Amino acid sequence: MGKRLKRLVARLRLYWLAARLYETWQLLARPHNHGALVAIWHQGRLLLVQASYRHGLGLPGGGLERRETAQQAAVRELTEELGLRVSQEELVDPWQITETSARGKNSVTIFTLRAAREPVIHLDGLELVAGHWLTTQEALGRPLVSHVRTYLIERGLKK
Repeated sequence: MGKRLKRLVARLRLYWLAARLYETWQLLARPHNHGALVAIWHQGRLLLVQASYRHGLGLPGGGLERRETAQQAAVRELTEELGLRVSQEELVDPWQITETSARGKNSVTIFTLRAAREPVIHLDGLELVAGHWLTTQEALGRPLVSHVRTYLIERGLKK
């Protein structure tokens, strides 16, 4: 979501409405979305976040803006969503998945961030409403966004 629109939605506390409108648009347009997410690992635990507009836990991140690389988008999204500043060089081991659903195609690149100390995060309480540090096994026992579940099965067991 663009910065200006995001600020307006936040000011009016309309994330639920914006999410429903976006879902309806996706069902009609069936776009191919591109996103960048970050798996933040600390001492064998992964930070999973709960978005106000989605069922299941996911990873921090979001869509790529025009002329933005996945790595640039991941850095920007961490700052916007968690108040966490990282360099592109800290984001390693990119893993990609493309899923097709009634809403179109969703291509996601998941980067790994290995944190020596547990990062201080600041959830806005509007877009992201909760954060949980979970082991891979604990996470797999929870409702997860499908690409996160696939990532954990394929990659998370090695962390």
